[in-house]
Amino acid sequence: MATKEKEIVVSRVLDAPRDLVFDAFTQQEHAEKWWVPNGETHEWNATPGGHWRYSMPVRGTSYAFKVTFIEIDKPNRLVYDYGNDAEGADEPVRTHVTFEEEAGKTKVTLQLVFASVAAREQAVKYGAIVGAMQALEGLAEYIEAL
Repeated sequence: MATKEKEIVVSRVLDAPRDLVFDAFTQQEHAEKWWVPNGETHEWNATPGGHWRYSMPVRGTSYAFKVTFIEIDKPNRLVYDYGNDAEGADEPVRTHVTFEEEAGKTKVTLQLVFASVAAREQAVKYGAIVGAMQALEGLAEYIEAL
Protein backbone atom coordinates (compact mmCIF):
# COMPACT_ATOMS: atom_id res chain seq x y z
CA MET A 1 0.00 0.00 0.00
CA ALA A 2 1.29 3.44 -0.88
CA THR A 3 2.53 5.54 2.00
CA LYS A 4 0.60 8.60 0.78
CA GLU A 5 -2.70 6.94 1.70
CA LYS A 6 -1.48 6.60 5.30
CA GLU A 7 0.09 10.02 5.75
CA ILE A 8 -0.58 13.62 6.66
CA VAL A 9 1.87 16.30 5.56
CA VAL A 10 1.91 19.87 6.83
CA SER A 11 4.54 22.58 6.39
CA ARG A 12 5.23 26.06 7.63
CA VAL A 13 8.00 28.58 7.08
CA LEU A 14 9.33 29.98 10.33
CA ASP A 15 11.26 33.23 10.63
CA ALA A 16 14.19 31.64 12.45
CA PRO A 17 17.50 29.94 11.67
CA ARG A 18 17.37 26.22 10.94
CA ASP A 19 19.56 25.25 13.93
CA LEU A 20 17.17 26.98 16.35
CA VAL A 21 14.10 25.31 14.84
CA PHE A 22 15.83 21.93 14.98
CA ASP A 23 16.83 22.54 18.61
CA ALA A 24 13.21 23.36 19.44
CA PHE A 25 12.38 19.73 18.63
CA THR A 26 15.37 18.07 20.23
CA GLN A 27 16.23 20.09 23.35
CA GLN A 28 14.07 19.56 26.40
CA GLU A 29 14.04 23.19 27.52
CA HIS A 30 12.50 24.19 24.17
CA ALA A 31 10.22 21.22 23.43
CA GLU A 32 8.45 21.37 26.79
CA LYS A 33 7.53 25.02 26.27
CA TRP A 34 5.92 24.85 22.82
CA TRP A 35 4.90 21.18 22.48
CA VAL A 36 3.40 20.56 25.93
CA PRO A 37 3.24 23.92 27.71
CA ASN A 38 0.88 22.49 30.35
CA GLY A 39 2.46 19.05 30.46
CA GLU A 40 4.92 17.29 32.71
CA THR A 41 8.03 15.46 31.50
CA HIS A 42 8.76 12.10 33.14
CA GLU A 43 11.71 10.99 30.97
CA TRP A 44 13.86 12.79 28.40
CA ASN A 45 16.55 11.19 26.26
CA ALA A 46 16.77 12.78 22.82
CA THR A 47 19.16 10.30 21.28
CA PRO A 48 18.38 7.61 18.68
CA GLY A 49 16.42 4.94 20.56
CA GLY A 50 15.80 7.31 23.49
CA HIS A 51 12.40 8.36 24.79
CA TRP A 52 10.51 11.42 25.86
CA ARG A 53 7.67 10.43 28.15
CA TYR A 54 5.29 13.12 29.28
CA SER A 55 1.77 13.63 30.48
CA MET A 56 -0.60 16.36 29.46
CA PRO A 57 -3.95 17.42 30.89
CA VAL A 58 -6.83 17.34 28.42
CA ARG A 59 -10.26 18.39 29.68
CA GLY A 60 -9.47 17.47 33.27
CA THR A 61 -7.82 14.11 32.55
CA SER A 62 -4.08 13.49 32.37
CA TYR A 63 -2.92 11.51 29.31
CA ALA A 64 0.49 9.88 28.93
CA PHE A 65 2.42 10.15 25.67
CA LYS A 66 5.71 8.78 24.42
CA VAL A 67 8.11 9.97 21.76
CA THR A 68 10.77 7.50 20.65
CA PHE A 69 13.59 9.19 18.79
CA ILE A 70 14.59 7.16 15.72
CA GLU A 71 16.91 9.38 13.68
CA ILE A 72 18.53 12.69 14.57
CA ASP A 73 20.43 14.39 11.73
CA LYS A 74 21.00 17.97 12.88
CA PRO A 75 19.93 20.33 11.32
CA ASN A 76 18.35 18.48 8.41
CA ARG A 77 16.07 15.72 9.57
CA LEU A 78 14.42 14.19 12.61
CA VAL A 79 12.41 10.96 12.76
CA TYR A 80 10.42 9.85 15.78
CA ASP A 81 7.50 7.64 16.75
CA TYR A 82 4.74 9.38 18.64
CA GLY A 83 1.84 7.89 20.48
CA ASN A 84 -0.08 7.12 23.63
CA ASP A 85 2.09 5.67 26.42
CA ALA A 86 -0.62 3.38 27.78
CA GLU A 87 -0.40 -0.40 27.70
CA GLY A 88 -2.18 -1.78 24.61
CA ALA A 89 -2.19 1.63 22.89
CA ASP A 90 -2.54 1.93 19.12
CA GLU A 91 0.53 1.77 16.91
CA PRO A 92 2.59 4.97 17.18
CA VAL A 93 2.70 7.46 14.34
CA ARG A 94 6.08 7.66 12.59
CA THR A 95 6.86 11.33 12.09
CA HIS A 96 9.50 12.58 9.67
CA VAL A 97 10.47 16.21 10.20
CA THR A 98 12.55 18.02 7.61
CA PHE A 99 14.19 21.40 8.12
CA GLU A 100 15.00 23.37 4.96
CA GLU A 101 16.72 26.74 4.94
CA GLU A 102 14.93 29.37 2.84
CA ALA A 103 16.66 32.78 2.73
CA GLY A 104 17.39 32.90 6.44
CA LYS A 105 14.08 31.30 7.36
CA THR A 106 13.29 27.64 7.94
CA LYS A 107 10.67 25.54 6.21
CA VAL A 108 9.67 22.76 8.59
CA THR A 109 7.64 19.88 7.20
CA LEU A 110 5.92 17.23 9.28
CA GLN A 111 5.12 13.94 7.52
CA LEU A 112 3.01 11.78 9.82
CA VAL A 113 2.80 8.15 8.67
CA PHE A 114 0.09 6.07 10.32
CA ALA A 115 0.11 2.29 10.68
CA SER A 116 -2.91 1.96 8.37
CA VAL A 117 -5.31 3.95 6.24
CA ALA A 118 -7.99 3.36 8.89
CA ALA A 119 -5.72 4.77 11.61
CA ARG A 120 -5.10 7.85 9.46
CA GLU A 121 -8.81 8.30 8.79
CA GLN A 122 -9.60 8.04 12.49
CA ALA A 123 -6.89 10.55 13.35
CA VAL A 124 -8.20 12.97 10.72
CA LYS A 125 -11.71 12.56 12.16
CA TYR A 126 -10.39 13.62 15.57
CA GLY A 127 -8.48 16.63 14.26
CA ALA A 128 -4.97 15.40 13.44
CA ILE A 129 -4.48 17.82 10.54
CA VAL A 130 -5.63 20.81 12.56
CA GLY A 131 -3.57 19.56 15.50
CA ALA A 132 -0.41 19.35 13.40
CA MET A 133 -1.01 22.84 12.04
CA GLN A 134 -1.65 24.15 15.56
CA ALA A 135 1.60 22.53 16.72
CA LEU A 136 3.52 24.43 14.06
CA GLU A 137 1.66 27.62 15.01
CA GLY A 138 2.65 27.09 18.63
CA LEU A 139 6.25 26.50 17.56
CA ALA A 140 6.23 29.71 15.48
CA GLU A 141 4.84 31.73 18.41
CA TYR A 142 7.38 30.22 20.81
CA ILE A 143 10.34 30.95 18.53
CA GLU A 144 9.12 34.47 17.82
CA ALA A 145 9.02 35.16 21.57
CA LEU A 146 12.66 34.08 22.12
